[in-house]
Amino acid sequence: MRVSTGTRLRTAGVLLACSALTTACFSGSGSDEGSASASGDEPGAVVTDAGDPVDGGVLYTAATTDAISLDPQAEASFTVHYAVGTVYNRLLAFQTGEQYEFNTNELKGDLAEEWEANDDRTEWTFHLREGVKWQNKPPVNGREFTSKDVTCTLDRITSLPGHQIGLIGNVAKVETPDDYTVVFKLKSPQAAFDETMANPFMVILPCEGTEGKFDLAEEAIGTGPFMLESWKKDQERVYVKNPDYFLEGLPHLDGINVTVMPDAQAQIAALRSGKLDIISALSTEKNQVDQLVKQIDGLQLVQEEGTSHTRIPLNVTKPPFDDVRVRQAVGMAIDREGMANTIRVGGVMTAAVTPSIFGGLTEEESLEAMPYDPEAAKKLLADAGYPDGFDTTLTVTNGYGETVVREAQWVQEDLAEIGINAEIKIDDYATYIGDTWPTLKYDMIYGLQTPMLTADEYLTTEYTSDGTRNWYGIKDPKLDKMIAEQRTIIDDTEREQAIRDIQYYILENVASPVTLYAYNTQTILAPDVRNFWNHPDYSQLEMEDVWLDPDAG
Repeated sequence: MRVSTGTRLRTAGVLLACSALTTACFSGSGSDEGSASASGDEPGAVVTDAGDPVDGGVLYTAATTDAISLDPQAEASFTVHYAVGTVYNRLLAFQTGEQYEFNTNELKGDLAEEWEANDDRTEWTFHLREGVKWQNKPPVNGREFTSKDVTCTLDRITSLPGHQIGLIGNVAKVETPDDYTVVFKLKSPQAAFDETMANPFMVILPCEGTEGKFDLAEEAIGTGPFMLESWKKDQERVYVKNPDYFLEGLPHLDGINVTVMPDAQAQIAALRSGKLDIISALSTEKNQVDQLVKQIDGLQLVQEEGTSHTRIPLNVTKPPFDDVRVRQAVGMAIDREGMANTIRVGGVMTAAVTPSIFGGLTEEESLEAMPYDPEAAKKLLADAGYPDGFDTTLTVTNGYGETVVREAQWVQEDLAEIGINAEIKIDDYATYIGDTWPTLKYDMIYGLQTPMLTADEYLTTEYTSDGTRNWYGIKDPKLDKMIAEQRTIIDDTEREQAIRDIQYYILENVASPVTLYAYNTQTILAPDVRNFWNHPDYSQLEMEDVWLDPDAG
């Protein structure tokens, strides 16, 4: 659900995933009941009745950190998928638009027009759109997209140790009976395999890219609404309209320019001067944001319930974090509600799966299972053989902006209260995401996790022994079995309970990473931005619907 001035928070029970990870990730400009229309006079009100879209214009935005690559299969970082999200398409996508919740799990066709599964969900068939063209850039040169491109994409996934291989690990065989049909035969039933195909990690690449005829790390050639015209690393990315996009009349914009601008104050100054159209997730600057929308006539403000997990990964392969009592003590030492409401503009307390995702524990259940209780934390440390605490290192990156560093300092202070003396070590983003975290070169980390879109994605990739994002050293055969079994359950009620049971098991027996909260975000839109109805999958495919109003003030 979208939260605009005077509107309600979204309800639980629907899919919730990524929103903004930094001060420059897009959040939505949608509004719910109580938001103003084009003639509204409430500061920060979102325009919802501006009339028919108008084509033309370039939208300017910013990013705090540039992509480390353009290869969506080689890199798990959100910066990569954020950079290529409007260039590539998937077989399916999540619905966006004024009539849909911000975090809906309703699906629509993307490169596939229709899809169906057999009764036991072991075979899924996707019927592809005909006449879809790849962007007219060499060496692909605007040829037609076919089922062969799907198999090329999947073949490359299986050859790389990327996040995607965990998503399709249940696929036994892929058949392409013709150019416009793809059949996935699964090893075991998978009730929500279609949601997996809508995941932004599952973008379809041209065979020319997977075969090495162009460098996927340096160039992006897709079927999407925008083409990457140029990329100056750590400076600027320029996108232009794809004139051959398969959806008639889209996109409306002539292009999108993304400037790498790490400093939030510089972004605010650029917004004031009209050089930026969108700035997002200025959660630590709530008062300043409120002032901005009052000072600058026509600015539109949206607040959305958070989707990005803040958490404390603990390296369970080395003492003292190889003892679950120590890990539980860390969780009980952190005043996460105070942290969210002091440093951020609030957030939802979470367990392994964000509350609004199907099967996620509620905020109340998460707080009850892992309460803020420093005295109980001290007892756990004493029982584990550390009555006087211990010294350790807490790694953080400045690549997410200064807010995350401040949160790490909060964690440091809370841990000191129970005798854990954590020295903060700051990594640059490339080192952090490419080496420190995935190779377990740390004791403790404070940071964010690119939000997942389903409970199965969270559980299979992070908590199984061979999970592609198990960057914590977890090896628990019982947990592996529980996670494997839940994805085969077709009955929704039964599967939801299985997911809940798994999370309670994780809190009691694994306790790493220590998940804290998903923080709320704020987005400011320039007066002329219209129809920005996004989804937290961070693909930005919704940019195809955005337009700029020439009649805005």
